[in-house]
Amino acid sequence: MFPFVLLLVVVPSTPVVHGPRSTTDTTPTYRFSARENGAPAKRIQFLCAFDRPKLHACRARYSQRLSIGRHVLRVQAVDPAGFRSRIRKVRVAILRAGGPRLRRIQVGGRAFSLVDAAGSIWVANFSSGTVQRIDPRTNQVVAQVEVGGEPYGLTAGAGSVWVGNNALDSVARVDTATNSVTATITVGDRPLGLAYDSANAAVWVADFGDSAVTRIDATTNAVLARALIPGEHEDVELGFGSLWIPSEEGTLTRVDPATLGVLATIPVGNDPDFALVAAGSVWTTAYTGSGISRVDPGTNAVAATLPSAVGLQGIAFDGADFWVANYNANTLSWLDPANGHVLGHWTTGLGPRDVLVAAGSVWVADSRAQTVTRLSPVP
Repeated sequence: MFPFVLLLVVVPSTPVVHGPRSTTDTTPTYRFSARENGAPAKRIQFLCAFDRPKLHACRARYSQRLSIGRHVLRVQAVDPAGFRSRIRKVRVAILRAGGPRLRRIQVGGRAFSLVDAAGSIWVANFSSGTVQRIDPRTNQVVAQVEVGGEPYGLTAGAGSVWVGNNALDSVARVDTATNSVTATITVGDRPLGLAYDSANAAVWVADFGDSAVTRIDATTNAVLARALIPGEHEDVELGFGSLWIPSEEGTLTRVDPATLGVLATIPVGNDPDFALVAAGSVWTTAYTGSGISRVDPGTNAVAATLPSAVGLQGIAFDGADFWVANYNANTLSWLDPANGHVLGHWTTGLGPRDVLVAAGSVWVADSRAQTVTRLSPVP
């Protein structure tokens, strides 16, 4: 019988990267540190590289000239025995001198929601009963459509912008070719959240007042189905073959669009007014909580929570990073989706609510002002 020997291999810790995540310096400097066996490692070496998986030897203090734009820095620690740590990935943005420019566009009412359609940015003005059309080339309002009541949520599809009306319990259909209302469809109490389903030519409407979701046929404008979904809803999103409906009670409900049956009710951050389908997950902000929840659609469970400030509302994804509005702080933040680190932030108008990435810019609906804030170009 041979004696059993247990060998314990200690590898270096994943490196900590010190240095700017966003900067106008095209030759930023980064410092790497790692530990081994609970104490600082004096002889640990580092491998690193920008924008490529193959790493090369790097000093603990490293600098490299970078082009304007986004980059990924990868760093790995290696101890004297040759054992390697996990690779740390850090997103870095090199900004043009002066940074992106902020513009405030007057829209004459409380801007609640935004949507990109027919080469324009459309704005729901809660206090003026109108929907306005902004030309992104000139930043001018080029059309105003009277819908009455309190326009709230927007979606776009089938040559139209669809407007949920908080006061009139209806959805207005606006033709983007004529800038006119072509139909008004009665739905449930306080229809706030809307989503267009291109696969089925349908508009989904989440009602805040009577805890329901409604399906509208985008061809006939008829209400085809309706079901009660517990909670008070301000948003509805489509993805992974399902509807995703956040509720102010702190849950995200997954609904089968074919049967309108509830597939899962998932606890998320407090008061999730907005949801987003992006990067293989479903994300919710938390207005009274302090985190962005990432829901895995494979398990119907929260897989991670990104730390954040209280007061988050709208969230958008530009293909790499998040843009989030903080209603309480009157700010727009640029976040790393891997860890929630703030890459940059800007002051908006009062009460930023909805966020849209379109036309090379980030657009914010300032719900307690008469403006839309435009940040361009996107870093």
